[in-house]
Amino acid sequence: MALSSPRQVHSMSVQSPDDLAYLFECPVCFDYVLPPILQCNSGHLICSSCRPKVQCCPSCRGPLGSIRNLAMEKVAENVRFPCKYCNSGCTLRLLHTEKRSHEDVCEFRPYACPCPGTSCKWHGSLDEVLGHLIHTHKSITTLHGEDIVFLATDINLPGAVDWVMMQCCFEHNFMLVLEKQERHENHQQFFAIVQIIGTQKQAENFMYKLELSGHGRRLTWEAKPRSIHEGVASTIGNNDCLIFETSMVQHFGENGNLPINVTISRV
Repeated sequence: MALSSPRQVHSMSVQSPDDLAYLFECPVCFDYVLPPILQCNSGHLICSSCRPKVQCCPSCRGPLGSIRNLAMEKVAENVRFPCKYCNSGCTLRLLHTEKRSHEDVCEFRPYACPCPGTSCKWHGSLDEVLGHLIHTHKSITTLHGEDIVFLATDINLPGAVDWVMMQCCFEHNFMLVLEKQERHENHQQFFAIVQIIGTQKQAENFMYKLELSGHGRRLTWEAKPRSIHEGVASTIGNNDCLIFETSMVQHFGENGNLPINVTISRV
């Protein structure tokens, strides 16, 4: 009697569009080649940003023209590409039409030094920001507690001036920034804002209150802190902070100093 051996069944795995992202790697910058997709005469891809930088195809050394690969552009429409900050923790995969706009605001993108008015070009991860401030910007005062008083000294100094303080509470670090700017000719104003050394998602958990008081007067501003990712300039540009005229300092300051009460609270 003949014995039959079991049949071996070969299964073909079907790749999802997301698995095809590796096909779009640029051989020059190793980022993804996104539409418009250019190729050499042999079909090797190169991104539109790198194309002006090279004279021949980096893959085969063949001539480079301005040939569009319309077939790969069609494929790219259905591929979800990893965010460029995936190695920093971002897990999103996006259509190429969404990728650049997301990366402009991705919370995992590198952080710039949050100190205003400096020429510091430092960039790093969120976990590195505090260490950078402590070791590089040693003049910044750090106060502990959810309700503190920051004393801005020499408030009458001429020109554009910045005052910066760090506040530590609720296991987070916050930065108070007070800026004196001349937006219009011979018209100076003060702008005060609190930022969290953290993400915008973390900022949503807190409120801050700035209060100037003295000589029977009180000026108060309450808002949610901004992430240092957003920066001070955009917030001031939108007038989304405490704003007061230089002429008002005389009502709250004393001996050239201005006390600002800063209160951080959980939402």
